[in-house]
Formats: sequence, C-alpha cells, structure tokens
Amino acid sequence: MSDTQPSALTRFIVFVVATAIVAAGGWWFWKQQSAPPPAKAAAVKGIANVITAKVKKDNYITDLEAIGTVLADESAAISPNVTETVTALHFDDGQRVKKGDVLATLSDGEEQAMLSSAKSALAEEEREVLRLQGLVKEGAAPEAKLQERQTMAEVARQKIREAEAKLADRRIVAPFDGVLGLRRISVGALVSPTTVITTLDKIDVVKIDFSVPETALPLLRKGTEITAFAEAARDQKFKGKLAQLDSRIDPITRSVAARAEVPNADSALKPGMLVMVQLAMEPRLSLSIPERALVPVGPKAYVFAIEADKAKRIEVKTGRRKPGYVEIQSGLSEGQIIIADGLVGLQNGAPVKVAGELQKLSEPFNPEQTPAAK
Repeated sequence: MSDTQPSALTRFIVFVVATAIVAAGGWWFWKQQSAPPPAKAAAVKGIANVITAKVKKDNYITDLEAIGTVLADESAAISPNVTETVTALHFDDGQRVKKGDVLATLSDGEEQAMLSSAKSALAEEEREVLRLQGLVKEGAAPEAKLQERQTMAEVARQKIREAEAKLADRRIVAPFDGVLGLRRISVGALVSPTTVITTLDKIDVVKIDFSVPETALPLLRKGTEITAFAEAARDQKFKGKLAQLDSRIDPITRSVAARAEVPNADSALKPGMLVMVQLAMEPRLSLSIPERALVPVGPKAYVFAIEADKAKRIEVKTGRRKPGYVEIQSGLSEGQIIIADGLVGLQNGAPVKVAGELQKLSEPFNPEQTPAAK
C-alpha cells in the first residue's frame, strides 16, 4: 500500500460527513418552502376578532325591598250602640254594600211608642199656640201665656228628635261603601255594644304598611312608585305609590314606618295579607353598556372603543348596575361603538376585526323556574 493513498477509515469518515451535510441541506430547503412569509404571518396573528355593542340609554332605578302588610282603606267592626234583640238581618256574607244600607234591625217597639206620643204632644201644643196667637192679637190673653205654650211646643219637638235618635240606634247601617265579612249573629240574638255583628272593609284601594331604613329617607318622596308581590297571587304585580312616612324613627330598629296606597279593583289583596314591596327610588335615564365590556384595572374601569379599525382604551366612570348592564356616568357618548367580547389580551392601539354585534344577553338563572316553564 502506497503512503499517498487514503486509508479505509478516512474514506468512511468522509462519506458519513458528506451524507449528513446533504441531509441537513434538504431539510432546510423543505422548511423554507412550506412556511408562510414571516411578514404575512405576523400580520394575521396581530388582528383580534371582536364582538361590538352600541352605547345606549336605559332606565336605572335603585330598588329597595321590604316586607309589608295589607290594610283596608277603611275598616270597621259593625256593632250596635244599644243592648237589644235582633229582629231582622238584611245582608249576606261577603256582600258589597253602599254607605247607608241597612244591615240589621233591632227591636224598637218602645221607641216607636215614644215617637208617637211625642208627635201627639207636639200637635196639641201647636194647636194651643195657634189659639193663643189669636187671643193675644185681640188682647184677650197675655203675651206670657203664648210664650209659655211656644216653649212647651219646642219641648215636644225635642222629644220627637230624641225618639227618632233612639229609633236610629235600632237600625244598623253601613258607615261607608265596602265588602262585608261573615255574619256572626242570628235573628233573635240579644246584642250589645260589645257584640260584633260583622265586619266591613273598603278594599277597592288598599294600604300597605312596611318599614324602611333611615338611610333611605333622602331617596324617598311622597308619590314614589312601589310594586307589591303576594305569595297568594304569584302571577300579579300590584302597582301603587308611597302615600306617607311616619313622623318618627324607631330608635331600636333605626327604621321608619311607611304607608303605600295600591289600587285593588279585583280584590286580590286582602286585609292582613303579607306582601313583598319594591320601591323604585330615583329612576333616571342614563348611558348603558353590557357589564362584560368593562375592563377593571385597580380602582379604575376602562372600555375599548373602535377607531380606525384599532382598539382605543377609554377610562369611564360607572354608576348603578342591573343584571348584565352597568350605568356609565362619564367617558362615553350615546351611539358610540365599543368592544363587548374578545377583550382577552387586547392592548390599546391593537388592530381589530369586527366579527359581529352582541345580541341579547342570556337571562339570569332562576332556580324556581323549571325547564318546562321557560
């Protein structure tokens, strides 16, 4: 073997190195052909797809809830003024009556006799007065005698009024329009001023009494709208207005008694019924956005608007909230387009692409609502 010829080991090493170089070059060429241009890839990656919403005006109300009790607008326990026997009843259970309708009649034989006697005495005195007037005019009788008879005639008239008043006490009448309760006595019963014959309630308009905390007093005004809900009438809402606040605050509960008046034409609300009361305090029309559009950063809040296809971060001042929405007090204007979805990782000035507009928000979960009832 000549010294100038390469050995077998050297030839093997050269072969392996050459093969590796060729393989590496082929792999690099394949990657260059399959990869997208760097500039184009960067541009696609930097555009964010977003969902937008429009700044609109909406009504924001501070609701205060309280437990209330229904009271009749007018209520009375119907009882007699005297102790006497019931001779007739003129009503049925639950009957609607007008003011002045006779409900019951009591025994009045003695009072009728007194009235008849008083009328007879008055007729006699009036005849004597008429006779004396002629005699006094002719000078045949003294003036004092005529005045005495006139006084006796006035006494007779007073006796008639007394008898009529006693008779009126034997007729029990409705003191106002309303609905009667159950009849509690029967004909022939001996009743007294402590006996309740029936009850009478005026419920075409009812009162609802409830308590509110003293901290809410600056927001309450006479005429503030209220809504009442009753367990016995779940499908109904009863609208009314705050009628009056008590003049004193309870020093123990730090609350004040309030009274509302609510129309009750169908008599669905009964005196004594328990209701939930909602007071709509300080209603106002304000700018509103979906709550999901807010980006809180520490104590501040921001939203992203769209200007020239780019996201612009704007600081806003928020106010009241209601399910899914928040009141905007400053920072935005009505009709402005903001980003409501696609905010994750979004930066100020980043290019954006509008993928659609936010539709109606889903309703909050109600555990009492079954799937069949939706």
